[in-house]
Amino acid sequence: MRTTISKRVEQGDATRAHLVSAARRLFGEHGYAATSLQGIVATAEVTKGAFYHHFASKQEAFLAVYEQVQREIGRAAFVVHLDHEAPAGQDGPSVRDLSGESNEQVWSHLTTGCRTYLELHTRPDVQRIVLIDGRAVLPWRDWHRIHSDHGVTLLRADLRRAMHRRMLHDDLPLGHVATMLAGALHEACILIAHAERPDDELAEAMCVVERLLNGLKRA
Repeated sequence: MRTTISKRVEQGDATRAHLVSAARRLFGEHGYAATSLQGIVATAEVTKGAFYHHFASKQEAFLAVYEQVQREIGRAAFVVHLDHEAPAGQDGPSVRDLSGESNEQVWSHLTTGCRTYLELHTRPDVQRIVLIDGRAVLPWRDWHRIHSDHGVTLLRADLRRAMHRRMLHDDLPLGHVATMLAGALHEACILIAHAERPDDELAEAMCVVERLLNGLKRA
């Protein structure tokens, strides 16, 4: 009995992952409005009943895709280490002990992470899912939770690590610093996406980001 239940759970998880993969491809290529539920089902090669077993609507499927993309971007851009705070109710990601790093390496992780975050948002599918459809499709509550869990939280951990090294001014509220810096990065991504010369826009954005970070740095 236990084996049968386990197989059903595995099959259900596999079907859900297949649906998310199909939806992600379609949302990334065509956008939310031009993607139909029937198109997702056909691409995933499952029935509508299977879709509705996992998602109540196309919007709910988009929510799963959006969170998956944001999770991947956050993990790729910012180092997940021992100072990371896992969102409440979720298992924490695998972490790395970076306590032996030099101050220069800590600072490099921070600045490089910001650049990587911007670069990842230059992909057309990411721009369509995250920058165009994300705010238009999702309720603000869901959008803000995901942005916080997979962006602000990881960035705050990197800033905290620098603050513990006394590299940053410690009289500023860390949560506000992380939230405002993450907001600046997000707006920079939008500027880059609409720029005629994205590479130049990204370089200019990084100049501003580095100036902001240096303004937080102890002399």
